[in-house]
Amino acid sequence: MRIKISADSTVDLSKELVDKYDIAIMPLWINLGNETKLDGVEISTSELFDYVDKTGELPKTASPSILSYQEFYDKLLKDADCVIHFVVSGMLSSCYSNALKAAEEYGERVYVVDSRSLSTGIALLALYACDRVKEGAEPKKIVEECKALTKKVQASFVLGDLNYMHKGGRCSGAMRLSAKFLRIKPEIVLVGGEMKVGKKYMGKLNKVIESYVEDTLAKYPEYDRKRVFITHTPIDKEIRESVRKQLEGKFDEIYDTDAGATISSHCGLETLGILFITK
Repeated sequence: MRIKISADSTVDLSKELVDKYDIAIMPLWINLGNETKLDGVEISTSELFDYVDKTGELPKTASPSILSYQEFYDKLLKDADCVIHFVVSGMLSSCYSNALKAAEEYGERVYVVDSRSLSTGIALLALYACDRVKEGAEPKKIVEECKALTKKVQASFVLGDLNYMHKGGRCSGAMRLSAKFLRIKPEIVLVGGEMKVGKKYMGKLNKVIESYVEDTLAKYPEYDRKRVFITHTPIDKEIRESVRKQLEGKFDEIYDTDAGATISSHCGLETLGILFITK
């Protein structure tokens, strides 16, 4: 059976990994004033930040329509017997409900998996599915296993700057100013498909990130060593390299990936997280 793995653009996989695993990507929509562009196709992360710098306005993101998902499935099913599609947490977006509604008319030819995560937390599930496809697993089995794995995906980030959270109405001006004055950098953790505030770190970003990585690994001493993602918006290269060194010898595959425009529009500059599967 020919099984095609696909995911929304919030998966934040690099082009190299998308090509290597042959994953089809469904782009979300980014609304820039009166103009709408496709995430990762018509607008890059750097272009998104340039837009905010020039206008002071935060773009709005939107999930693909039901019709768009149907057109996406139709295209994939021309060369596949079955599609397994991964989406950002249904608690954070309408992607899941739209993708699921669109899949209804295809029966067992299209499966939709609510990752209950975001960014490369979704990628961990998609790559697991790709591995299982190569091993010859049946679609239903793969979907069942991936749904069970959603509870084991560790997805968290440290925000170096609260400006975008403030622009998006997720934190008050007073909170943003106090965080800047006290050099507070909050951790955001995915819990049950929702974003929660974790530990509030204080200090210089490089030291905060170092402590965050140590704390996260200590919190989950039992984890799948197969792969880990270092996912970030624009941030000092030395910080990324330092994180990689912290993870070397602990995971077999370490991937450094840039957050796409959709994710970046919500978390802003100097955000970094490590994402992996726990046991």
